[in-house]
Amino acid sequence: MKKHLIFCIALVTLMTSCVKEPSILRRLTAKDAVAIPYHTGQTVNFMDENGDTLAFTVTYDETKPFSEDFWEYPYDSKMSIIRQPWCYARTVGLRRDSDSNNPELIFTVIPEKFLYFNWNYEMGITLPYIDLKGETETVDVNGVTYENVHVNQYYNTQTSELWHLWYYSEQFGLIAVKNKEHSLMLIP
Repeated sequence: MKKHLIFCIALVTLMTSCVKEPSILRRLTAKDAVAIPYHTGQTVNFMDENGDTLAFTVTYDETKPFSEDFWEYPYDSKMSIIRQPWCYARTVGLRRDSDSNNPELIFTVIPEKFLYFNWNYEMGITLPYIDLKGETETVDVNGVTYENVHVNQYYNTQTSELWHLWYYSEQFGLIAVKNKEHSLMLIP
């Protein structure tokens, strides 16, 4: 009888130790989700560094579990090692046409209103995130004044040369983005 009891305890212990912890996903609030003002099928026009007009169409708009590790965003180290989904994110992609070699703009918002932006131009460039709860500015871009704009600038720490600059508004979306070689400015 004692052997059966020890065997049952060992078996139960073994079975429960193999059970994964349930994923706890933080949900996007409605306020978080609308931080990206684009919707599928919408066309947004930008002017590039040569003065040409580029039409981008919103090709996808997805809300799904998010498990990527972004070094800028505070996360639980245990969760990053396991790489389990830990929140929901809304991702919206804009593309010039169906050719995958053309530039693509990808916006991702996660709970507590952190916005990530990937500018896929020649090589993908993920710019430092914007805390949409942070301070805003009034900026003038291409003769148009925009209020409540989030500004993110990234400089080379050794030369103080501007590497990336982007302006983002929850009302208009991407207003401008610029690096050493390329730029896009919203055409309202």
